[in-house]
This record gives sequence, structure tokens and C-alpha cells, in this order.
Amino acid sequence: MKTNKKYRFNDNPKEKELHDKFIDMFENNKTLSAIIFGWENDRQITPSRYLTENEENICLNLIQWLGSPVGQSFLLECGFSLNNQ
Repeated sequence: MKTNKKYRFNDNPKEKELHDKFIDMFENNKTLSAIIFGWENDRQITPSRYLTENEENICLNLIQWLGSPVGQSFLLECGFSLNNQ
């Protein structure tokens, strides 16, 4: 997965935290593709299709956005908050 807008990480460490955790969880991309498109069969070895690079970027940008001040405000309005560590 490609990282977008890395320059924002210096001013907002929460964006970097969400970005890095997302990359760690879905680095092999098999699981993320399967979450979106489902598995090819019951053995859950192969997703029914893989994400394109553009689709990966959309997912990564959305996760990073959730760590931004606007994204955190959106989460608060929905009843969620990010723990500051």
C-alpha cells in the first residue's frame, strides 16, 4: 500500500497511528480484500477478488482521515472517540 500525505504525520501523530495500525493489519492485503469482496470459497484462503491500487489508496486515505481533526470530530458525532496514547 502506498502512503499518501506523509507530511501530515508531523503535525498530527494520530493520523500516523491509524495509518500504521491499518498497514500492519492488512499488509498482505488478502484479508482487506476478503472483508470487502468476500472469500472465494469456505476455506478462506483466497479473496473472491483483490483490491486495485486505487481501491487500496481509497481505504488508506479514509483510515488516515479518521485520525485527522475533521475525522476525529466525525467519530465523536457518531459516538466514538480515539484514545490518546
